[in-house]
Amino acid sequence: MKDQTTIEFVHNEFDWKNFLHNNHFKTDLTLFHKELDDRKEDLSELRWLLLEIRRVLELYRGAFPHGQFERELRAAFTRQADVLEKQVAGYETKLEECDLNAYLAVKYEIRTLFKQLGAIVAGSDWQSPCKRLKNPPPDVPEEAGFAQEEQGTYMRSYGSETVKEYEEASLAAFYSLSADIRKQSVGFLTTSGMKALELALIAYKTFTRETLPFYYQKGFYCEGVDLAKTLMITPLELDPAEIYMEVEANKPIGCLLVDPGMCWPVRPAVDLARLFEGLSCHKQSQPLYVIVDRTLTSVANPLFERYADRLPPHVVLISVESGIKYMQYGLELANVGYLVAVGRTLRSESHREKWVALLSLLDAGADPLTVRQLPAPDLKRLTARLSRLNRNAYWMDAFLSHMAREGKVAAFYRSVEPSSQYDLNGRNWIGSVFYIQLPGHRSEQEYQAWIDDFVVSSPEEVHFVSGGSFGFDTFRMNAVGDVSGKENALRVSVGRDPLGQLLLKLKYMYSYVQP
Repeated sequence: MKDQTTIEFVHNEFDWKNFLHNNHFKTDLTLFHKELDDRKEDLSELRWLLLEIRRVLELYRGAFPHGQFERELRAAFTRQADVLEKQVAGYETKLEECDLNAYLAVKYEIRTLFKQLGAIVAGSDWQSPCKRLKNPPPDVPEEAGFAQEEQGTYMRSYGSETVKEYEEASLAAFYSLSADIRKQSVGFLTTSGMKALELALIAYKTFTRETLPFYYQKGFYCEGVDLAKTLMITPLELDPAEIYMEVEANKPIGCLLVDPGMCWPVRPAVDLARLFEGLSCHKQSQPLYVIVDRTLTSVANPLFERYADRLPPHVVLISVESGIKYMQYGLELANVGYLVAVGRTLRSESHREKWVALLSLLDAGADPLTVRQLPAPDLKRLTARLSRLNRNAYWMDAFLSHMAREGKVAAFYRSVEPSSQYDLNGRNWIGSVFYIQLPGHRSEQEYQAWIDDFVVSSPEEVHFVSGGSFGFDTFRMNAVGDVSGKENALRVSVGRDPLGQLLLKLKYMYSYVQP
């Protein structure tokens, strides 16, 4: 007979009551081995990030080959990378010492190197580098940066080859564009996710003169709605069911602004499969722009691979996405966004040039200084990291279900509902974000005070963090509310904790929350 204090580690079969109330519980070897596997995976990520640092160091060496000061500085950076590699090697032989705290200590040092090296390599760039019409002697200064590849251009006017190369790598890694679809697309790295949305909205307004109705999804995040209301003449709010009706009835539509994820306050998400099934039969002579914010569903949502081939000639599909959340390996290095647009009209080079002109006019393109601070786009690495967040999210979901049964949580909501449309390594992606309402009515300020008190009371090494945004390595919490002040909640973004540490973290949270 199995010992009743032995815990099975499957999230949907887990004995939460025994785990949370029995201080003498025993775990089977499954958790022990899973914890070690998680730590090996953590160290593998650190190894890869250090290889990226070596790549940037090699770029730095080529950029500053002669100066004594630069050589000494490069040597200092190299020594720091050596120190960090030695730490990683040590943890690889002593996995029991590589807990989340140790992992983050090394990772944050690597983050500092990315920031510093990127700034130095691109820091000498001129914003409007002149043409090099002849090779000057060594003692004649040039109006060009040490690592600057551009000449005779203006950075604000989409002039950086560094940025363009990173864009191409990002499109190849994260957006699954076939060769044919790539010929009818544009893709840009922007200064933020909001800037990507602004570019998409102004492109629609500029290219169509906004002659047909503009609809935004009820529940779309409030800043995006505010932006649409600022830029559009008469934007109209529809819930997803009403959007499907307009599309399936073949009504004239100028633009749809939708999100398959859920922000606060939670409203039904758009079902992309149903939407694009309707769009595949939609007919009109004027363009129809469909803007999808992919931030919450990220690379688990292969928009273009799934729907681009089915688009009617008049439909332009645009993906906008914040790049600082799920796309930077938990490092929060730089505020960037992604915009990718696909449609038959984009087969025309002159039309693609109009997009570039808008990008330049809005000063929406990312700066080379930003790009130099980012690791290379790598889908395998990103997927591995997001799979960890997703695994932890399923455990959080099961934990919150138990809390709700006990009355410690009044209600909770995911940011992405499980669906085969959003798959990551064979598991439905539900995102790292949850919205939690505690018993009793609380204002947004009261939720934030609760969070701050909770974080202050918790041990520092557990890494509960009071802060906004999501998708990072730590367990982040902040208060959210609506315009009326009546719908408020605690927003949680789970981190990448190894499983055993995650469970202990949830146990601490359970002990703090009062029914």
